[in-house]
Amino acid sequence: MRKGKGFTLIELLVVIAIIAVLMSILMPALRRVKEQAMNIQCRANLRSYGYALRMYLDDNDYGFPYSFEWLYKDGGRGGRWHDGRYNLDENPELGGPLWPYLAKKDIHVCPTFLRFAKSGSCQSCNSAIPVDPQYGYCMNSYLNGDAWNAVPAQYHQKIQRSRKESNVKNPATVFSFSEENTWSIPGLSCCGINDNNLRSTPNNNTDCFATFHGARGGDRDSGLANAVFVDGHVEKVSAYPAGNTYLLSWPSGGIPPTGF
Repeated sequence: MRKGKGFTLIELLVVIAIIAVLMSILMPALRRVKEQAMNIQCRANLRSYGYALRMYLDDNDYGFPYSFEWLYKDGGRGGRWHDGRYNLDENPELGGPLWPYLAKKDIHVCPTFLRFAKSGSCQSCNSAIPVDPQYGYCMNSYLNGDAWNAVPAQYHQKIQRSRKESNVKNPATVFSFSEENTWSIPGLSCCGINDNNLRSTPNNNTDCFATFHGARGGDRDSGLANAVFVDGHVEKVSAYPAGNTYLLSWPSGGIPPTGF
């Protein structure tokens, strides 16, 4: 008959083993739930960007803002997106034409993107600036941007006409804002986010969609990005195969040019 009220060593070891087994089962499920919650927030952010763009178009004769100046009126180059000194809520005079439709809203950084950016995976960041992400979404440069200069000369005029919503032939298949990685993707030569303008080419040798949502087995290059399209819907998009970002950027209808 046992005189004490405590546990024996064997009983304690059994309890610890059971807890360890339960934790091994629960932790992956909890991580998945957390990832799903972050992804819901990221999609909601982009949906809000779609609403903001809709209001801007309605107020500006259905013309898109210039893709290099939609956020910062001076273009926001040099790593401005991760420089806390240039937060636009605190410095609204620096904001571009779309900023008044986005101001005072906590919708500018996807938490999954934030985790990667602050983990040291920021190859395209300005090393002279602390990595304090302020704005993580990028505009399709084929919608009133400089992407006309990235295609063969015979297509310049067609792309330049895409400054108006009416020139987007299929708004459900042309994205307006999406996510980029903070690193280059091996095999695609995507350079990673360096400003808030996403300009793609058929071989993905400039910019392309992010790959960090739902990445398999820790391979950060195997996942997807979220994007909001000109018609306002949000969906998952892939940087693969090479050129897919470009196909979902092309606004002018018909077969887009290839081989550059």
